[in-house]
Amino acid sequence: MMKKYANIGGGAGLALIIIGLVIYSINSLLTTSAIICLSVGVALIIAYVILKFNELKVSLSSRSAKFGSNAALVVVFVLGILIVVNILASKFSARVDTTASKLYSLADQTEKVLKNMDKDVKVIGFFKSGNEGQAEELLTEYEHFTDRLEYEFQDPDKNPGLAKSYNIKSYGTVIVENQGKRERVTNVTEENLTNAIISVTREGVKKIYFTKGHGERDYNATEQNGMSTAREFIRDENYELDTIMLAEADSEIPEDCSVLVIARPQTELFPHEQEKIKNYLQRGGKVMALLDPESPAGYGTFFNQWGFHVRDGIVVDASGVGQLFGAGPTIPIVSQYGDHVITKNFSVMTFFPEARPVMKADDAPAEMTVKEIAKTSGRSWAETTPLTAQEITFNEGVDIRGPISVFTIAERDAENQPEQGEGELTGSGTLKTRLAVFGDSDFASNQYFKVQGNKDLFMNSLSWLAEEEDLISVRPRSPEDRRLNITQKQSKLMLYVGVVLLPLAVFMLGAIVYRRRK
Repeated sequence: MMKKYANIGGGAGLALIIIGLVIYSINSLLTTSAIICLSVGVALIIAYVILKFNELKVSLSSRSAKFGSNAALVVVFVLGILIVVNILASKFSARVDTTASKLYSLADQTEKVLKNMDKDVKVIGFFKSGNEGQAEELLTEYEHFTDRLEYEFQDPDKNPGLAKSYNIKSYGTVIVENQGKRERVTNVTEENLTNAIISVTREGVKKIYFTKGHGERDYNATEQNGMSTAREFIRDENYELDTIMLAEADSEIPEDCSVLVIARPQTELFPHEQEKIKNYLQRGGKVMALLDPESPAGYGTFFNQWGFHVRDGIVVDASGVGQLFGAGPTIPIVSQYGDHVITKNFSVMTFFPEARPVMKADDAPAEMTVKEIAKTSGRSWAETTPLTAQEITFNEGVDIRGPISVFTIAERDAENQPEQGEGELTGSGTLKTRLAVFGDSDFASNQYFKVQGNKDLFMNSLSWLAEEEDLISVRPRSPEDRRLNITQKQSKLMLYVGVVLLPLAVFMLGAIVYRRRK
């Protein structure tokens, strides 16, 4: 009778232990009910072992028990190996992103910034407990590329003093700080977080000046022909923007000018304005020019002396690729890029509405390194005569056969090098003069700036001019649409093969094996 009650008590004890563990799992806390269930369960199991001790001893000494104990030892040994492997994996992890567009990998821009970090950066995320998952995943990725970054998460409700010291007003705010510099990120994305790291680690602030007074595009204008979209992206890269009117007698190009942008000028430069730009370039200045087919001829003459051949005409693309995007023949599409840091790993198309040819001059100065960066297709040409309503055709001997370069850059050592400790030198210790001349300005306007790769080409060019090569890359990726489109017939075929034929084949194979063995 006692043995019968012992079996019932043992079963009840095991059931109570399971119930206690379930209660603890649900509440994540040892409640009174969980403690009672676990205590009673353990007591019943102990009583079962005492009452059935002799039988258990005989069972454990049997041959089957020995095999069972050996199997248990093997299980424990394998579990030990798995635990060791897991510990090593946490210390030395390897990650592979199998998505086609590398959606879950950091952008090249971010990797470059992190690998080049030479200052310690601290990141504090203020999140409600349990809501920091996405930000933590992103920061964990950052840690794989640098030892200079450390992060922590704080709940503003549990640590209100710290939240008040950082003036935290909403959940999800991230503070990035370094040596007294502090940036606040309220929308935690890779782009925003990387920009904040750049801002707190960069020495000083670089300034971009846009010329005005000759009908140039306005970077504050929000209309289609304005450049307010480009302005926002430039500011996101932590540059300051300002305008300058070179025609004023006392307005020299400031020393803090990192890049001078001339965006679609509609009237000629005065001689003293040209002289100011020339002097600026000779001392290591950087100029970006966005010229259209109707831009005055004087700009072509000015840039020709720096190794460019800014030709008259308008580029026509007869490849038909542009029609897929609703573009006409006067909106050439570029997919051929020169070998340069601006277009390294650049694999997206760019659009240049009504562009003029900008090529390397045959008589470029020997000290200038000139490269054609963006070229149209082989089925394009440059019309050298005004376009009419008639059919646009290539005229041999008159028009210029493609591919046509619509974007060219030039570089050389500056003539007036600063003394040791003055000015801003490149990584080689030499101040560089750099120019980037586009045969179109529309591609950087609000209407076209975000089309395909226009934004990246513009921003990469600006980063190269400002000697911020670590910022040059294609920005964070978007997921690709990789859906499999199948017909109704193919769908039914997959249904019959996967749901009917394969299970039936496995069943028949099992029946055949069973019959043979029997």
